[in-house]
Amino acid sequence: MLEPYVIVGSENQPPAYLTDVGDDNLTRLTAHAMVAGRLRLEILSGTILPGTRLHQARVAERMRTSTTPVREAMAELAGEGLVDPDPHRGFIVHEPSERELLEVYELRSLLDPMCIAKTVASITEGEIDHAASLCRRMEAEAEPGAWVLLNSKFHAHLDNAARSPLLAATIRNLRNRSSIYIAASLREAPQRMRSSNEEHAAMVEACRLRDVDAALVPTKAHISATVDLVSLHLRRLSSRTA
Repeated sequence: MLEPYVIVGSENQPPAYLTDVGDDNLTRLTAHAMVAGRLRLEILSGTILPGTRLHQARVAERMRTSTTPVREAMAELAGEGLVDPDPHRGFIVHEPSERELLEVYELRSLLDPMCIAKTVASITEGEIDHAASLCRRMEAEAEPGAWVLLNSKFHAHLDNAARSPLLAATIRNLRNRSSIYIAASLREAPQRMRSSNEEHAAMVEACRLRDVDAALVPTKAHISATVDLVSLHLRRLSSRTA
């Protein structure tokens, strides 16, 4: 069980943390990557809730490191949209909003279909096999935070297979900002992991068949399901605090 924080008020290669999803031995990583990886997982799993203030000195003490790697990790997570800098009091875990959700997914609804179409045309058999292996890992993963990271790795792999670096980089930025919303959708409907796994498998099969139309179906379903679930989640939270 991850220790919670007290609330007092993340050719184009995927980010380094995505290559280590599923590895339990974080000691092999740099101190900065270790801190970023733990905080990312805790935020996405809901152990650290939106609105939580993260004090660098406290994080450093808990993770038994200096404040320098903590500061670097916070800057990395800010770039992914998981935390927001506070010029006077460190960082605050990003609080999702319906307005931001709709803007991010409006852009993804335009770019994701374009990218998967390019992927279907250019992905190699070896890359398809690797995507299938990531699907199996997601099917075996029950912890939502870890599943979200595997989900990011899966999609980054398919995006890179499009052989369009600028498009992949643009979508990666949007996917980073989507992670906190995907995690929220799983808190609203944990069974969404199972249906997402089925959609991932359909994407892989469509790639094998070189069938763009078949690949577009689960791609669009991914987007609409997340928007619907997170909108419901945010409205319920709003009604509780009203």
